[in-house]
Amino acid sequence: MDKISGIVMYSLSRDMNTVNQISTNTQHVTTTGFKALLASDDAGKNQTKTAGQIINLSQGELKQTGRNLDFAIQGTGWFVLKSGKTVALTRNGQFQLDGAGYVVDSRGFRLQSQNGDIQFDSTSIHVNSEGKISDPSGNTEELILVQVGEINPEQYHQGHIIYEKMPRLDIDSQSQILQGYLEQSNVDSASEVVELMTAKRHIQTMQKTLAAYDQVLKKTISELGK
Repeated sequence: MDKISGIVMYSLSRDMNTVNQISTNTQHVTTTGFKALLASDDAGKNQTKTAGQIINLSQGELKQTGRNLDFAIQGTGWFVLKSGKTVALTRNGQFQLDGAGYVVDSRGFRLQSQNGDIQFDSTSIHVNSEGKISDPSGNTEELILVQVGEINPEQYHQGHIIYEKMPRLDIDSQSQILQGYLEQSNVDSASEVVELMTAKRHIQTMQKTLAAYDQVLKKTISELGK
C-alpha cells in the first residue's frame, strides 16, 4: 500500500473507531453512573486515558431517589466491588442486600469497606457524607472510594472498570457520598448525534477520495504501459 492510500485507510479506521465509541455511549445514556468514552485526542485534565480512548470523568447529574441503598458520589472517586478475586470500580451506587445480608450490586458484586465485604441485617442504614455506614444495631463500616488511573479499553464494561485481581489503587478522601441519590450517565446525547454525523460525512469523503485516487493510479499505470 502506498503512502496516500495508507493515510486514507488510517483516517477511515479512526472514523470507524469513533462510530463504535458513539454507539457505546448512546447505548448507555440511561445507565446509572456511566462515564462517556471519547477520542484520546480530546483528552483534558478531567479525563482518564485508555489505549486510543479516554473516560470522561465529569460529574453526572445527581438524581434523588430517597432509597436507603442508593448512593451517589460527588467528586471523582469510584466505589470498589469484589466477586471472588475479580475487582470492579463503578460510579453506579444502586445497591441491595443479598440473602446473606451483603451489600451488592445487580450482578452480585459485594461493596467494599476498609474491612472488606459490607454486611448488615437491615436496609435501615445511614450513610454520612464521608462514607461511614451505620445500622440501628450500632454496626458501622466505612466505604472505600478510590481514584482511577490509566486503563485499557477492554477493562471498561458498561460503566465498570474490571480487574482480574486487586490492583494498587489510590484512596480518594475528597469525594462525598450522598445517600438516597444516584448519579446519572454523563453522556451528552445531542453532542453524540453531531459527532456521529460528522464522522459519517468524513467517512464518505475519505471513501470518495480513495476511489478517485485509485482511478488516477490505474490511469497512470495504463498510460505508462503504452
